[in-house]
Amino acid sequence: MTMSSFFALLFLTALRLGVQADNYAVLVAGSSGYYNYRHQADICHAYQILIRNGVAAENIITLAYDDIAKSPENPIPGKLFNRPTDKGTPGVDVYEGCKIDYTGSDVTPDNFIAVLKGDSTKATGRVLKSGKEDRVFINFADHGAPGLIAFPRGELHADDLNDALKYMHENGMYNELVFYLEACESGSMFEDQLPEDIKIYATTASNGRESSWGTYCPPSDSVDGVSLNTCLGDLYSINWMEDADLDKKTESLEDQYEVVKEETTRSHVQQFGELDFDSQKADSFWGKVASPSFHTSKVDPAVKTLSAVDSRDVALSTFYSQYINSNPMDLDGRRNAAQRLINEIEFRQWADETFSDIAHQAMRTNNGMVSEVLSGHRKPTLFKCHKAAIAQYKNSCGELTDYALKHVRVLVNLCEITQNTELILEAIESVCKAK
Repeated sequence: MTMSSFFALLFLTALRLGVQADNYAVLVAGSSGYYNYRHQADICHAYQILIRNGVAAENIITLAYDDIAKSPENPIPGKLFNRPTDKGTPGVDVYEGCKIDYTGSDVTPDNFIAVLKGDSTKATGRVLKSGKEDRVFINFADHGAPGLIAFPRGELHADDLNDALKYMHENGMYNELVFYLEACESGSMFEDQLPEDIKIYATTASNGRESSWGTYCPPSDSVDGVSLNTCLGDLYSINWMEDADLDKKTESLEDQYEVVKEETTRSHVQQFGELDFDSQKADSFWGKVASPSFHTSKVDPAVKTLSAVDSRDVALSTFYSQYINSNPMDLDGRRNAAQRLINEIEFRQWADETFSDIAHQAMRTNNGMVSEVLSGHRKPTLFKCHKAAIAQYKNSCGELTDYALKHVRVLVNLCEITQNTELILEAIESVCKAK
């Protein structure tokens, strides 16, 4: 070996030894519509935690429809709040400085997967550039159903999400990865799906059979005396972020999990994946704890519990609050608010009846199993059938709204019980054609 070759090798070795782990994050608010205010407030709050703790803005990729802050329904235009305050106490605007990379129609499952895989050929914006020494934090907040999480248009199924995470591992895109998932039935996204040996630690707002919950909902939704007429946050998300805001420099992932699990009293917080590194400091995944924080103290957990609303009912709660708080002298505005409330109630009734009819139609030759289809909670495994059933529903019946997602378990149960995709598709088409 020549002397120049020796020094070149020595230089390269020094570079390798000098590699420093960096922090990267992907934040997703997967909903739209003012009644889903809480999801974008959650994600912008998470963004502020990351920035405050030193994560570089260029290492954070945020997806959010971005229709809430400037919505005409927002009583405090241009701002988002994730926590109520008393009259005379200004709230903390989490929207200020919240850099959103993917907005509107770009907030899609395909873009999310492309971002995770670092696939700039398929994404419409920035993608992850993390490497094998880095820590990655993923935070998703939206609606869900057994085996899927929702986006403004479309759904992401558990098999596709976990395939993307496995791809990240196989291609050296992280050293350790933490995933916090806020959605109904969110446990179903990882249960029996996420490997336990690929350095991923995940927690979810609920198990695979229950709703997650909004919090700081009307009438506990006021900021400086102004009611926002909707839920300001989600119970699980608020609990982990308000805990992070306390700047606990020695708290581990397991410590935080236990705190959030205890304080999230309306659903059963779960953990999945590789638990060997849950003793790692929690702040290692969103920078290093720095001061000052947003808040110096946490809200009494009882307040968050008492103001909590089932995620499936938040739209109903929002429309009711908007009607109750509407100006009685503005007859047109009050009539519009009343109509939104009436439309929501009528749609809920239609959805309840439609999915019941689909179950009965599909099980008409085996009526003994209808109760299991309507009330059971089969684990999602037959994703090809699930995807086909949902596509047929959307084609024949309409979009899967936040409330309709409550009944996706009927389609999952049908797939898992009958294992007959054609039968299910025919039942969906037949029922919705008759409506």
